[in-house]
Amino acid sequence: MARIRKKIRYGWTQHIDKELNNLKVGTVLLKAGESIELKTKDREFALVLIYGECNVKLSSGLQGKLGPRENPFEHPPWGLFATREETILLTAKSKTLIGVGSAPAKVKMSNKIVEPSETGGGLRGVDNWERTVRFVCWSDNTEGNMLMAGETCTPSGNWSTMPPHRHQYDILDKEVAYEEAYLFQFSKPQGFGLIWKFDEEKDQAYSIRDGDVISIDGGYHPLVCGPGSTLYHLTFMAGPNRISRSSIHPDYDFLLEEQDMNNPYKNQYIEKEDDK
Repeated sequence: MARIRKKIRYGWTQHIDKELNNLKVGTVLLKAGESIELKTKDREFALVLIYGECNVKLSSGLQGKLGPRENPFEHPPWGLFATREETILLTAKSKTLIGVGSAPAKVKMSNKIVEPSETGGGLRGVDNWERTVRFVCWSDNTEGNMLMAGETCTPSGNWSTMPPHRHQYDILDKEVAYEEAYLFQFSKPQGFGLIWKFDEEKDQAYSIRDGDVISIDGGYHPLVCGPGSTLYHLTFMAGPNRISRSSIHPDYDFLLEEQDMNNPYKNQYIEKEDDK
């Protein structure tokens, strides 16, 4: 795990480049009326509108818009999934921030603008580990090789990604291997949080502030939001199975057992309400 702390600048900001084997993460920040072109080349891209509104045009002909979205704390997401060998033209209608993840793509697939009605998720956890999860560019609403994108909003003082889970190994019906990255935003500029990674060999923690990005290549990784602000994190995932399935650290199974709950990370799909 590594923390990348960079100021998000207008235009393109690269946050994760070579920290992981497959997954890269950047941001696009545009003023009203500004445009930017992104070329996917031999990769597929997942774009998630964090706030703002923009028009979208792809070289293959797909056109539409992302937004409007006032903020990610109260309003549902918009996304764009773009396959390899595309040029993406974004033109902002208002100040706009977009998170962009990419991963290698062997096969050219279809492009799609994902509207809020096509996303999924819901509440996860209870008490001080309750949060809202949103599936944006997911395995069952877009076509892709490796890449997916989702969001989580964690209330002031609450824990997220709980119970501690891991997606490092391919274990039949329990866990699949994929890289992951979190891009953080807070509802107030003073917002802060902490993220902890642990396994049999490592024990490390980082503070998190607005605009930070965390790369995750293994281990269990719960995080907590400091009091006074809501924490939003945009999640990008890249793995050969293109599904989200994680195992829980056995020391924390009791959190689910006490609430008579199943592992919420075992089968995460938009259309399967019983798995939420």
